[in-house]
Amino acid sequence: MNFETAFAHYQAHTATAEETALVERELEKYRLIEDYLAEQELPELPEDAAAAASAETKAVKRRLNRRTRNIVLISTAAVLAVVLLLQLVVSPLLNRRVYTDGLVDGSGYPTFDVGMSALAGLYMPLGDYYGSYAEHSGFMRDTLHLTFYDRTGSNRFHIQTQTGLSLGHVGQLNSSDLHAIGYMYSGFFYDNRNPGRNDVRSGDTGQAALDALPEYMRLTSAVSFHKVLTVDELADIMARHPDVDFLSANVWVDGAYNYDSLHCSLQHMMLAYGDDLEEDYPGMQLQEYKNLTGEDITQHFRAMVQYLADHPEVAKAGPDEPYRYKEMLLNLEEDGLEVLGLWVQGTPDQITALLDEELVRSVGNYDARIQLWT
Repeated sequence: MNFETAFAHYQAHTATAEETALVERELEKYRLIEDYLAEQELPELPEDAAAAASAETKAVKRRLNRRTRNIVLISTAAVLAVVLLLQLVVSPLLNRRVYTDGLVDGSGYPTFDVGMSALAGLYMPLGDYYGSYAEHSGFMRDTLHLTFYDRTGSNRFHIQTQTGLSLGHVGQLNSSDLHAIGYMYSGFFYDNRNPGRNDVRSGDTGQAALDALPEYMRLTSAVSFHKVLTVDELADIMARHPDVDFLSANVWVDGAYNYDSLHCSLQHMMLAYGDDLEEDYPGMQLQEYKNLTGEDITQHFRAMVQYLADHPEVAKAGPDEPYRYKEMLLNLEEDGLEVLGLWVQGTPDQITALLDEELVRSVGNYDARIQLWT
């Protein structure tokens, strides 16, 4: 008897007793198998392979996106932290080593300002340093506003210039701004370097023209010599002309880069820095600038050079590399200081009186500029 035929008759309710018994026996077997399987923990059937791969890919992407986002956030925060550290902590600390409005390291004097006064004494024969202030001007950068005094009187409101300060490095001084006070002058005392200059010599018509000028006028002049002078010879000339204002001497000592631009001021510093500076660098301020001896002049020059050698962070603003100041000191002790020329101020009679000196070759008026004596 066929089960399929018996099952068809069973469903149509036409099955015989024998067919009914066969079908019910088979159904009972199925129920027993179904009950058995229901009691077992069988593994789930696998998902479709493509769907499973897609789900895994999405999960990996989510993890990568989360990691990337975290890395970007951490990196951004780290960069911002470094920037803030540089701007608010590192840069001010480094800049403070070079420039500060107050006193530093208990020295009793502002190191930057003294350095500027030293640079003016060595490279600005017609001027002097008069003060400064700092202004924040960008990321890790300050702008230093510097004021210089013009001893010729041509600039009534002083001379202004600027330089940068970033991470403890100060920029060089602007020679164009400071040209009026002799910064980086070249060739004033050498005919072969300045052939177009009309110097006044003893006994020529130029001297007569100077003598004819009224005494209420005042001249700023460059004095040239027949030979290189010693500081003692310079001091002797100064002693014989006490009414003349001796501004600065064009000097030379091995180690300097340019013999035209190096000077030694013969006037006291415009800013008074006090006894602490005088104790550390004797003679630097030239507080007593009348009746100078050769040793006084040499010591004044030595003190300014020594200060710049000790403070290279400020010396970088000048025209000579910081290491050259140490070379100058060594050669100064061995060879002394040579005097190549002289800047002076006085009335016409006082200037022409210098032509009577045996060592004086000629006098050249600074840019033919005359100022009224007031």
